[in-house]
Amino acid sequence: AASDVYKRQGSLLALMHINFHSDVLNMDTKICVIMPQRMQGIGLAGSRDSESYPVLWLLHGRSDDDTIWMRRTSIERYAAPLGIMVIMPEVSYSRYLNMVHGPRYFDYISRELPEFCEKLFPKMSRKREDHYIAGLSMGGGGAMWVGLQKPEQYGTICMLSTGGIAPLEGLWRSKSGDDTFYRKCNEDIYGTPDSDSLAGTEYDILKLIRETAKKHPVVPKVYHAMGTEDVRYPVAMKIKETFESIPGNPYDYEYHEGPGVHEWVFWDEWIHHFLDTVVQKGGR
Repeated sequence: AASDVYKRQGSLLALMHINFHSDVLNMDTKICVIMPQRMQGIGLAGSRDSESYPVLWLLHGRSDDDTIWMRRTSIERYAAPLGIMVIMPEVSYSRYLNMVHGPRYFDYISRELPEFCEKLFPKMSRKREDHYIAGLSMGGGGAMWVGLQKPEQYGTICMLSTGGIAPLEGLWRSKSGDDTFYRKCNEDIYGTPDSDSLAGTEYDILKLIRETAKKHPVVPKVYHAMGTEDVRYPVAMKIKETFESIPGNPYDYEYHEGPGVHEWVFWDEWIHHFLDTVVQKGGR
């Protein structure tokens, strides 16, 4: 692991790049971790040595990897005052699912990786409410998929600019030109090139939203942000409609939108807003 140190306003963070073997994936993989750290008496603002650290599981989009949030946003600077760990995994183009023709990335993200990190970082919080799962684009869909499948593990879901998710791709994909590559990806992930044909199946995210609310007495809170000029905007509207149709708002669902397309300027702004409002509100 390589480590760099970042210091700002009394806060100190370690940045770690960790390579390891995953038994679930049956291959080596890697994660990027921002870790609160004490050094020579200079600690995180408002933190104490005896405290455990909350965790932001931060997921990348389809064309990215575990380093992308560090390279395209100021996530380290935003996390510093909060005393929060940020764990950024790599999952290729899997959509964070157990692929029909590929590795079992859902099992890796939801089970093996948390177990690995608990052993590696003993001060990582074990409290459900201290675990936030967030992502952009494919990672936003992944955060929703993992968080709703494992409501006992995550206190809050944050999804930014979600688009490539079954069965809603037809709402925008036809507007984006040649979709040959995406159909091949869908074949690997779902076993069919047409993800819209998966309505009503186990892959249907709208069905999962409704069923999780019915089956589980405690569910994650959901924070949702979308750019008004994003071609995926109709997908956000369908997701918003589904969450808001559930009586009593069990997810404490909140929707935000603002000017922006599918780009890092938007994601940098809204991950900052999420951390400053939702995570900060959690008392950190």
